[in-house]
Amino acid sequence: MNRRAVGAVAAQGVQALTSFVLQVAVARTLGLSGLGAFAIVYGVVVLASGVVTGFVGDSLVVLDRRHPPVRAALQQFALALAILTGAVAGAGAALARLITPLEAALVLLATALFCLEEVLRRTLMARLLFWRVALIDSCGLVVVMAIVGSTALLTAPTLATFLLALAGGQLVALLLGVVMLPRDERFLAPFRAADRRTVARYGTWRSLQQFLRPALLTAVRSVVGVVVGLGATGLLEAARVYTAPALLLVSGLSSYLFASYAKERSGAGGVRRADRAVGALVAMTAAMAVVAVLLLPLVGPLLFTATPDLIAVVGWLLYTVSVAAVTPYGALAAVAGRQAVVFAVRAGDTVISLAVVVLALLLGADPAWAPALLVVGSLIGGLVLRRVAVRAGSSAAAPVELSTTTV
Repeated sequence: MNRRAVGAVAAQGVQALTSFVLQVAVARTLGLSGLGAFAIVYGVVVLASGVVTGFVGDSLVVLDRRHPPVRAALQQFALALAILTGAVAGAGAALARLITPLEAALVLLATALFCLEEVLRRTLMARLLFWRVALIDSCGLVVVMAIVGSTALLTAPTLATFLLALAGGQLVALLLGVVMLPRDERFLAPFRAADRRTVARYGTWRSLQQFLRPALLTAVRSVVGVVVGLGATGLLEAARVYTAPALLLVSGLSSYLFASYAKERSGAGGVRRADRAVGALVAMTAAMAVVAVLLLPLVGPLLFTATPDLIAVVGWLLYTVSVAAVTPYGALAAVAGRQAVVFAVRAGDTVISLAVVVLALLLGADPAWAPALLVVGSLIGGLVLRRVAVRAGSSAAAPVELSTTTV
């Protein structure tokens, strides 16, 4: 694994660590029901960020972000989507009566800052500057811990405390990210004459795809909460948080692969590289899974008020392995201009996975089996995506709007 790939894992790891710290702190102070509520709200924040990551973040990696009309469109979409998704996230959580109006305002703020900081992260990733991403996220994590820790010294933390900490950490990371940008990336294009069509043509499909996995997890949490209760959602989320290091490894290396595929345009050779990446990711994930299961009796009680359910832990680990087997092929096909096909495949496997989980819960299955059931659709989608990647790799030409890639 080269230095940039390690940096990609480190960058994803710090972001995941922030989520981990917040959720463990919530579990220990607000209980499993509190963790269930926070998990749903935080899932909505990540969902909104995923939309911006795909629409703006992936577009700036693949398209020519230095071309003024394209850059102006990227700027407009980044601001508009950050505000819009923040408002929808806050209003949706409030209407669902999960949070108070004050907490809804904090969700709006945290979501908007999360989305804008993600755009900066993706710009640095496009230049393969993953260690700078890790640095700004580390500073954000320090701020999160400082806010939660200082509040705990004065009074009992509430859900609002954790939302404020999240917003504060994202604000600091955002400001530092501007400073860390390379000089030739640190400029704004005039907002007039923006080429919104080119950005929307690529970004729409990528944002829809980025929306799918967080939407699936949020839907599973919500269904479990409605059918069984927030306590069951909390137990399920505790197992997911425990297995998060394996997924962050996959996510970090996937970010590196997407940026490197966009830079190299390796054609048919990319499929062979994706096959090797899948083999390495699956092997590393499986090894981490074995370690996680062996350490569960020791580490589980130290992190949570109750030991995460073994079935749920194994299920999340199996799901992570399935993600490792799918993601490189989807990234390769998307860079080759098959983003609409990738979305269609991913949408189909998402619907299959969710339908299997809902049916199992309605039939009275233990909610701990939900993560393992998600593997069904994921693996079906993976088999199809590899065929898509092979066809994309053998194609003679990529779409015209993708031929001006600058990384």
